[in-house]
Amino acid sequence: MTNETSYPPLRGKVAIVTGGGRGIGEATARRVVAGGANVVIGDIRDDLGRAVAESLGPAAGYVHLDVTSQDDWAKAVEFAQRTFGDPDSLVCNAGIMLSGPFEKASTDDFRRAFETNAMGAVHGIQAVLAPMRGRGGGSVVVVSSVAGQVGIEGLSAYCTSKAANTMIARCAAIELSQYNIRVNSVHPSKVDTPMSNSNAAASVAGSSGSPDLPPLGRIAEAEDVAALIAFLVSDDAAFITGVQHVIDGGRAAGYKYSDNAARESRR
Repeated sequence: MTNETSYPPLRGKVAIVTGGGRGIGEATARRVVAGGANVVIGDIRDDLGRAVAESLGPAAGYVHLDVTSQDDWAKAVEFAQRTFGDPDSLVCNAGIMLSGPFEKASTDDFRRAFETNAMGAVHGIQAVLAPMRGRGGGSVVVVSSVAGQVGIEGLSAYCTSKAANTMIARCAAIELSQYNIRVNSVHPSKVDTPMSNSNAAASVAGSSGSPDLPPLGRIAEAEDVAALIAFLVSDDAAFITGVQHVIDGGRAAGYKYSDNAARESRR
């Protein structure tokens, strides 16, 4: 006979989620609060971030956070400690996407993408290291992309920066394991978010009207990615670290024919 106790899977956890004003960050903030955690939402869009925090009630707070600024990171951690306690969960989600042909990509394009998408994760992990060590461990999720694993036409700066944050997560996972701090990266294909929808070159897995959809037949919703992130910061993932978690609707498995093409091939 089993004795199962039902409780919120993230009860007692304190999370910091960057880029939490919209898209994957907003969906993640809502998911972890639903799971019982307190969350600090960081963003540079103060109106959006505050609105999300206010909608979540006393379990959430907002702080202005430019992830390229170490001073902002220090203030965000201090805010979390004053408001909820030492953070034990960090979701490095804030990012930028720059598109254009490789031959015209500027040094500044690569620098901007790298500073936000890669160094933003470095600054964040370093900022939470001391409080996580004090709590006896924690979990970091770096939101990367399938663009960190394959090249994509028109997204050279973005792909390069996402490949960098993938390796940052792997190296951090190895070195921080001694403190029981787990670090994983999440690699979505195209997700239905304002950032991806505003960028015509970001057709990583096609759009909802594209014939080039993954095997599951749709693009991802922000909530799909948030569910994976919430699992990775939970204690159910206590033995998972240093892994690149692809969430792409089956795209990496290969391609399938359309119904018409399949019928033609069988004739």
